[in-house]
Amino acid sequence: MNYNQAIFFYESQGTELNATRRKHSFATTSFVLLGLLISTPTIGIFVITLSSGEDILLSLQGEVAVSQLLIYLKNTVILCISTALLSVSYSIPVAWCLAFYSFRGKWLIEILVILPMAMPAYILAYAYTDALDYSGWVATLISEYLVHLGLFNDVRDTKYIWPEIRSIYFASFLLAMSFSPYLVLITRRAFQGNYLSLIDAAKTMGATSKTIFFSIILPLTRPAILAASLLVAMECLSDFGTVYYFSIQTLSTGLYKAWLGYGDMTMTSLLAIFIFMIAISLALGDRFLKPEYYRITLNRSKSDEVQVVGVKSFLLVIFLSMSGLFGFLVPLIFLLKRSIEEFNFISFELFGFHSLIKSFTTTIILATTATMIILITSLVTVYVIRNSSNKIADSFAQILTSNYAVAGLVSALALLTLAGYITKILPGYALIGEKVAFLLPMILLFVAYLSRYFAVGHSTLDASFKSITKNIDYSSSTLGLNPVNTFFRLHIPLLKPSIIIAGTLIFLDIVKELPATLVLRPLDIETLAISAYSFATDEELGLAAIPSLAMVAIVVPIVLFLRKQLYSNG
Repeated sequence: MNYNQAIFFYESQGTELNATRRKHSFATTSFVLLGLLISTPTIGIFVITLSSGEDILLSLQGEVAVSQLLIYLKNTVILCISTALLSVSYSIPVAWCLAFYSFRGKWLIEILVILPMAMPAYILAYAYTDALDYSGWVATLISEYLVHLGLFNDVRDTKYIWPEIRSIYFASFLLAMSFSPYLVLITRRAFQGNYLSLIDAAKTMGATSKTIFFSIILPLTRPAILAASLLVAMECLSDFGTVYYFSIQTLSTGLYKAWLGYGDMTMTSLLAIFIFMIAISLALGDRFLKPEYYRITLNRSKSDEVQVVGVKSFLLVIFLSMSGLFGFLVPLIFLLKRSIEEFNFISFELFGFHSLIKSFTTTIILATTATMIILITSLVTVYVIRNSSNKIADSFAQILTSNYAVAGLVSALALLTLAGYITKILPGYALIGEKVAFLLPMILLFVAYLSRYFAVGHSTLDASFKSITKNIDYSSSTLGLNPVNTFFRLHIPLLKPSIIIAGTLIFLDIVKELPATLVLRPLDIETLAISAYSFATDEELGLAAIPSLAMVAIVVPIVLFLRKQLYSNG
């Protein structure tokens, strides 16, 4: 190599190095800006606190506000604890049975167990209320049959023995059925990963399945069970559709009524701050209960399954199918019956078939767009974490995932409050305000989606990315690939299964999302969830069944696809 060739070589190397640094710097800057964007609801909460602090303190001195707050808090605590107890006490045994028992029809039960993911709790509430409320069609049939048997003189007499469907405990049951698939998937993976060697060792020492479960598995999984309970509590805290339809006075319904019903911004701010503090406490508790040595590790080996036959197999199938039966099949039958009746007796024009198609299309477009935004954001964050030399980026990303705990209504209130302050101080906004009047609600809606569901995308991709050995990065570097090229040419293909799983989970959540979309959407935007909510609020449960069924039609194939991806990737 002569002198000129050497100069050219070193200059080209320097140019490539500078280009790589610029790309990495751009990614880091994007990471920080995206982090601020994800944190906007939290920033909005602080703005609310600073602007309404004195009014909130004054309201806490009044007996009416305090007594109302205590009612909201008591009902919320009852709802969260009841739902957590029901979902955990059912999901843990189900996960254990699916992990270590073999029986006829197991593949069908595995599908049935996860199908409640396709039914949001508020859709379950609409279906069961329409059928089992005292004036519902199933309740009427049962009452007439009891009168026919001579147990009552009149149908109206059965009202006194009929249970109240719109109650906090039935709401807990519906929420538990809706959340059970997530807990089953998490705990089953834990059983088949972390503790497989311990289970096999116990079996070789002659321990029975009962002894292994109660003496080994339950003590070891106690942190995971508590963390799962906190996750359920976070979901209950953010639930709006179910409790609002059942007229249960929780913190979420209280916030909605105070804000959009009475226009009481002091009470609204108080409830928003209260919900935010509880949610963040639950999120921190969940993170505290999952230290490094409790993280789930994938074990490709498989423990010997216990064969169950005869009556025991029959009873086991009945037990395992309960969540799928009451969380999917029964409400699906109720929805199908009412939808068929509405299509038979009401014309397409009256229902608005065009409106249904528009809601269907809007739901798909919103969910797809938001999923792409969240996936790109998650990929940027995991790239920066991978190539950063310290743990600050990783810690910052973990803090950002805590926004998942913030309820949709609270995010909507915080974003609208923050947007209001920004538009007041932004120079020149009065000149362009009309042009962005339509865009602003859509921007806020996507920011709300990003803030809440970033945790779903980041957690899935981050766990997979950290399982990819750093030796790949070192090898690619020796071959002349910079970190950006390594990411796109090597990491992305390796992350493809996790990207598909993360995208599917995000899409499912956004299709079923109600409160943030209800508050932040532009006036002419209506999703299937909002359409079903509007009909149900007007007590048009027959009409509410149609968009509810359309939503289920979207979600069921995706749930089945998700199951296939999860099982094919361990």
